[in-house]
Amino acid sequence: MPKPFHLLVFFLVALCLCTSSNASSTTNEFLETECLKVPATEFIGSLKTTIDAIRKATSVVSQFGGFFHDFRLSNAISDCLDLLDSSADELSWTMFASQNPNAKDNSTGDLSSDLRTWLSAAMVNQQTCIDGFEGTNSMVKTVVSGSLNQITSLVRNLLIMVHPGPNSKSNGTRNGSQKGGGGGGHPGQNRFPVWFKREDRRLLQINGVTANVVVAADGSGNFTRIMDAVETAPDKSLNRYVIYIKRGLYKENVEIKKKKWNLMMIGDGMDVTVISGNRSFIDGWTTFRSATFGKSSTVNHLALDLV
Repeated sequence: MPKPFHLLVFFLVALCLCTSSNASSTTNEFLETECLKVPATEFIGSLKTTIDAIRKATSVVSQFGGFFHDFRLSNAISDCLDLLDSSADELSWTMFASQNPNAKDNSTGDLSSDLRTWLSAAMVNQQTCIDGFEGTNSMVKTVVSGSLNQITSLVRNLLIMVHPGPNSKSNGTRNGSQKGGGGGGHPGQNRFPVWFKREDRRLLQINGVTANVVVAADGSGNFTRIMDAVETAPDKSLNRYVIYIKRGLYKENVEIKKKKWNLMMIGDGMDVTVISGNRSFIDGWTTFRSATFGKSSTVNHLALDLV
């Protein structure tokens, strides 16, 4: 006869398996009802295939790095690797949100909208990469384009699997409630979108936000260049890192890398804190890299009173 202890262990294991199965079934049911036109298993399987295609494309593109002493081509290859990395992140977020639809760190609380946003961004990245090869070695562009076009096709199919709009039962939010502390979210009631975090609203509304570092062109701050302040910010910070940029003209290109999270930049006004870059396509820069203010990071950045 089995001992009581063995019976208890058997009961607990059976209970865990049953609970896990029910949770998985509930997740799939929510996805298929609220967000997807296809079974959840089909969507997640297609996601895995697309992520694998991105890994293979990254391997193909990286092989050309350093082979050609061409400034424009080197920039195009570097852009492509960054953009593929961004696409991989966006698909990973899609995967996580699909498997954990009630997770607190899902972006806006409207899962269907989040999935479409991430997938749309991942699809555009490939075309941006291909555009960067304009005026470069045609052989490299042809090889790279083949891999990227396959990814674009796979991501497009994923987008087709997602419902085009929020479910009418939830009005675009889970459990019928607005996320972000914005009350009812009536357009005239608040200048912030409903998904905007309450603590970030306070930062933008109050005067005299305490800065972590100060940038001043006249030398009266911690740095004279904005990029020096950005580079010293902690990587993957979960808290806001505030950079106050005093009035002045800053002749530089500001680029926020992937590991720089939660940066907030505050100037003295759009007419007095001015950032002016000088990169151009004629000088060998890609359009993607010529932006005066650009970012590879996609994690919660804010800017106020800058131009």
